[in-house]
Amino acid sequence: MPYSPALDGLRAIAILLVVLFHSRMPGLPGANVGVDVFFVLSGYLITRILLAEHQAAGSLDLRRFYRQRLLRLTPPLLLLLLLYAIFAPLLWPDYYFHVRDWVVVLIYQADLALVFGMGPSKMLHAWSLGIEERFYLLWPLALIGLLVLKNRRVALAVLLTVVLLAGLWRLAALQLWNVSSGEVYYRFDMRITGLLLGSCLGIWIGSGLPVPAQLLRRYWLIVAWLVLLTVVLYPTDDKGRLSFGLPLVEMTALYILLWLHSRPQGLLSKTLACRPLVYVGQLSYGLYLFHYPVMDYLKLQQPWWLVLLTGTSIAFVFAVFSHHLIEQPIRHWRRKPAPAKVLGTKF
Repeated sequence: MPYSPALDGLRAIAILLVVLFHSRMPGLPGANVGVDVFFVLSGYLITRILLAEHQAAGSLDLRRFYRQRLLRLTPPLLLLLLLYAIFAPLLWPDYYFHVRDWVVVLIYQADLALVFGMGPSKMLHAWSLGIEERFYLLWPLALIGLLVLKNRRVALAVLLTVVLLAGLWRLAALQLWNVSSGEVYYRFDMRITGLLLGSCLGIWIGSGLPVPAQLLRRYWLIVAWLVLLTVVLYPTDDKGRLSFGLPLVEMTALYILLWLHSRPQGLLSKTLACRPLVYVGQLSYGLYLFHYPVMDYLKLQQPWWLVLLTGTSIAFVFAVFSHHLIEQPIRHWRRKPAPAKVLGTKF
């Protein structure tokens, strides 16, 4: 799968929304949907990568996939946990659950801990890491099952049915069974729709299925951005946003990805591919990891604009350090072909 700088630009938009939300900037009650843009993008990219491997080799090397995901995600997380172990007892001396929270985040179970009321309050953002890690663990196995069907249209129909059922499950939990919005927000089964929708697009594009021309009209793109903007700006409660705003954001992110794939030289692709946005997108994982504990401490005492400026600046420094001195060296190392005498072949 060729590299697309516009996708990093989209990552930048998503992380900027999340950072603005966590700084408590006024007028952006729904900016946390940036996480859901990440989910759709993750599902899309992982599925494209897995399908490309399957088409090239005729199978999926699950051990290699899991190792690659572990090497991609865990080293920056370990840096966060090291900093947390050093500074958290000094910043929050009256908080008595630092060790519990540290372990929960390390094993990617923050989402489950939050559902059961034992979440890492100073690293609350780690819930999304648990959702994604569980998806990375389960999705390759599910994809192998779908690939057995041979007919990609049938596989896509099956997956879309699962997405619809998962969406109805979340809607029923919120509107009929009065499950709290806090519980729904952190539950894997309630937040899987974005990842699976992105996977649907990955199967569609990765299988070479045609894109109907009527989907690529410019006015649909304008509508998509307006929908995203409306969900970010409209002051509704969490239950309303999870019930109705979340599906709209997921579909919007899906359409933007479809447009970027189909119009790689279009205005949107060129705009998102501008160097500052691309660089922020490349730092997005580090920015996501490091911004929350800093902002969580600052917002107890400082106005939102100072939380935003200071928290983002500190997170940016650590994200740059992580990207250039941890993530990039590991990425280059894991892409090196193994010696033929060890594996019998090069890949």
